[in-house]
Amino acid sequence: MLYQITGRQIDIGAALQTHVKSVVDVITKKYAGRPTDAAIVFSRSSSEYVCEVSVHLSTGLTAQAKAHNHEIYLAFDTASAKMEKQLRRYKRRLKDHHRKSQAAR
Repeated sequence: MLYQITGRQIDIGAALQTHVKSVVDVITKKYAGRPTDAAIVFSRSSSEYVCEVSVHLSTGLTAQAKAHNHEIYLAFDTASAKMEKQLRRYKRRLKDHHRKSQAAR
């Protein structure tokens, strides 16, 4: 998977980059079959950090989330939780819930 982690007029350290890669990797392996790329953008809005996460899947779905917080790690964690919720709902929607009742007939 291709990661693009950028900061708009702020410096993104190596520790934050490894944290971002590990969290996004876990989420995509859990809920998405074949993710193609992920774009994570950090920026500053007055006294808050803004994190925008976008993950593209091979099925054509793009999961996007945006979060604000006073700490950069908490902004990313909130955005990743939102993205995880979107992917979980997408995976649930793809499941065939009538499979059990058809097999019983």
